[in-house]
Amino acid sequence: MFYVVIVFEILFMISPFALYFYSAYGPTLNVFHRWPSTAWLTQFFLPHFSYTSSMLLNALPGLGGLLILIGTLIFTAGAIPVYWAKLRGRGPVTGGLYAFIRHPQYVGLAIVGLGTLLIWPRFLVLIAYVTMLFLYALLAHWEEEQCLTRFGETYRAYQARTGTFLPRSLSRRMPRILPVSTGKRVLAVAGFYLVLLPATVALGFGLHDYSLSKISAFYTKSTAVLSPALLTDQELGAAYRTAIADPKVQQALIAARPAKLIVYVVPMEWYLPDLPIEAVHKSGGHQTPPDFDRRHYKVLFTAARIHTVEATERDIITSAYGRDPIVLVKVDISVPEVTGIETPPPHVVWGDIPTPMF
Repeated sequence: MFYVVIVFEILFMISPFALYFYSAYGPTLNVFHRWPSTAWLTQFFLPHFSYTSSMLLNALPGLGGLLILIGTLIFTAGAIPVYWAKLRGRGPVTGGLYAFIRHPQYVGLAIVGLGTLLIWPRFLVLIAYVTMLFLYALLAHWEEEQCLTRFGETYRAYQARTGTFLPRSLSRRMPRILPVSTGKRVLAVAGFYLVLLPATVALGFGLHDYSLSKISAFYTKSTAVLSPALLTDQELGAAYRTAIADPKVQQALIAARPAKLIVYVVPMEWYLPDLPIEAVHKSGGHQTPPDFDRRHYKVLFTAARIHTVEATERDIITSAYGRDPIVLVKVDISVPEVTGIETPPPHVVWGDIPTPMF
């Protein structure tokens, strides 16, 4: 019975995080693509496999990994003494991290969630992350009500010398936003959530536009040409022009009749599992050596999956929710010439699931 209780308690505690994490990845996300009003939810608002001219944007994935590690350590440091105390039949834990904050496990999961958001920055993940934080705020308040009922003034004294999520020395400097009473507090949390969520989404769209301005790209009325590598305008244009001038490539595009094109120019040595280029999956994730040969490229032509067919230039990327590969062209821009034409795989290595556009 002890282990059953532990399992249910853990499931109860991490359920908001579990729902948040699943929103980062899964084939069921394709259901959002049926309607223009929801298709944007699976888009990424930060670069995922593209290098940019911004050092800050390029550093975010590494920062995300560090946050995941820190959050995991905090969560573990908060969980071990609690369940050890339960196993030994002791009272509430007030030492270690609990001497400073009352909910270190929630803090750890929040930090892990932020790290995951930076590594997998989907709009749906952003919404789920904000939702997870508010759910933890409600859960923390509910748990403290239970502790007050059980331990009385002893727990009230503990509350007076510790902070909820931040040390007392920091939290008391912050203005009180939420009322103390339970009923008013729930309404205030709900109202704050309804205000903060759209503001956070608007910030995500701003970051999306900023990110697109920092990648190697150029646009025409019906085509968006991107490179995950930092290429010069001359290199990017030469690779695209060499590929599209080939008669076989033109025939393939005529046969596909795409409303809008998204073209990726990828260094020959690079391996990006988020793009439908390689038929064979390689272990180790992205392989993007910085000292690549700047003469040879793979040029992937894809048809944009898009509800807004009148979109032009950069709006093709902001409106697209997916892509269907048409033809893969290998080029040498130093000659220039086409060195190979292949039929790309129909999907990425994980199948037909939403993947980042840049």
